[in-house]
Amino acid sequence: MRAHVTMQARSGDGAFLARVNGAAFAGVVHSAFHRAVNIACLSNGELHTLVTGDLDDGPNSLVVVTEDFLAIGICQGDSVRAGGGSLAIAGKAMVNVAGAVVWRTPVPETHCATGLLRRRLAEAEATIRCNGTPGGFIEGMADTEVARLTTRMLHEGADGLALALGRGDTDAALTHARRLLGLGPGLTPSGDDFLTGLLAARALCRRQADLGSDAFAHGVIRLAKSATNPIAYAAIAKAARGEVRERVARLIIALGSTTAEPPSQALAQVLAIGSSSGTEIAFGVIRGLASLIDNGEWDHGHQDRH
Repeated sequence: MRAHVTMQARSGDGAFLARVNGAAFAGVVHSAFHRAVNIACLSNGELHTLVTGDLDDGPNSLVVVTEDFLAIGICQGDSVRAGGGSLAIAGKAMVNVAGAVVWRTPVPETHCATGLLRRRLAEAEATIRCNGTPGGFIEGMADTEVARLTTRMLHEGADGLALALGRGDTDAALTHARRLLGLGPGLTPSGDDFLTGLLAARALCRRQADLGSDAFAHGVIRLAKSATNPIAYAAIAKAARGEVRERVARLIIALGSTTAEPPSQALAQVLAIGSSSGTEIAFGVIRGLASLIDNGEWDHGHQDRH
């Protein structure tokens, strides 16, 4: 019989930590992997995630000091109960959150000049095309005809979406977003990863970042609910509200701020996400920021965002 394992949360999303520290939280393991466990809340279906210590913080996530969740025996369908500072998984594991650092998505505090942003975006896109992972937006040497067709469809959808957002045409933008949802390979399909990056960039850098001010973001959430899988939907819904994992937020800040880390370092961190997910997210970030230039929001945005 497998022994009960106790683990420590190193850091965690502020809202998730509050749930674990407060009233009882009940859920069930939606999916389990070596480096991540997704938990569906029984009351509303929202996904919460445990990740291993080598991964970064993100919305609804706890970073746990462990190397492999599957080695513990955690599996789909396991019951989850939390409250009073700990989270228990089916008698197999206990996660303590006492002392965990509270994390929230970092936000840009300044906007760089438009010309500088354009140069950074062009340099970043060139880097992605050279160093990104084939499989979705980047065609591989051994791709099948179906894979090549998917790549073309992804680019057509992304190009059409960027043009529509640039001219402020929400209806056309949603038409293109609908075609991207669920399109491409991966646990989170390529089109969904692209939309996650695009939505996060727009939400974090727009003058009014609340969801209610962006009809496009609201529309994508509505469409994604039935057009893709729960894991991809959760990422899209959070990104639309300006909530995204640490390294993606750092890329957005590095590209768009007056003072920040070199964009090349932040971009390398994003490209390392998943198999090809980081590549698709990075493409989305670039298109999201470019859309704010094209529709005039960047020049007229707040220069200080505290």
